[in-house]
Amino acid sequence: MITTLNIHSRYDMETLARMVFKTQDVLNTEKERIRRSASLLKAAVLDSLAKVEVVLTLEDKESQKRLRSRIIAAGNDRVMLDKGVSIPVQCIVNVEFPN
Repeated sequence: MITTLNIHSRYDMETLARMVFKTQDVLNTEKERIRRSASLLKAAVLDSLAKVEVVLTLEDKESQKRLRSRIIAAGNDRVMLDKGVSIPVQCIVNVEFPN
């Protein structure tokens, strides 16, 4: 089972800070990367309209973790999350929009 982190938990933030992300992209195909980029942009737009949280599946060198957060901005290389946290796009396996 994949651990779910919450951006509002101090312990979970420390766990996130200790994650060592790979330099290569976790997604193998260009189609998957385009889908991820579109989902990240959608999440950023939804956040600006209604403060919508998403669940990101992140992969580092040791494991996968899920992270519940708002996406404030999405760029080509990095994503700005709630609380001023920035993570590399290439570590994001999936973006979910829970109801």
